[in-house]
Amino acid sequence: MRIIKTFEEFTGSLQEDAIEAGEDSKVIVDDVTLDSGKEIKSTEILGAIMSSKSEKEFKEYFYEAYGNTAFTEEDIFTLVKFFNDYREEQAQKEKEAEKEAEKEAEGGEEDPLAGL
Repeated sequence: MRIIKTFEEFTGSLQEDAIEAGEDSKVIVDDVTLDSGKEIKSTEILGAIMSSKSEKEFKEYFYEAYGNTAFTEEDIFTLVKFFNDYREEQAQKEKEAEKEAEKEAEGGEEDPLAGL
């Protein structure tokens, strides 16, 4: 028999306050505590970042989950900053991958013994 946890059970079992957005990521996502006392776990925030295609969709997720009046401007700013930092890092990785692909298409790596 398989035991399947709900998202809340899964995130509740994690004891970390902050997580990295990936193995080689420099973006760290922290838990966010709202004025009402509710805490949004970093795993939920990261999940929303990964599954959202736009900032608007990202914000809508949290407004639907917690209500429009649950967030102060600072709370939303913090959440959006996590989203934008992650997207910026992903864009940089894509640019670096494109440059490497172009370099390989032009003839690969230079011969280290060419100057001898």
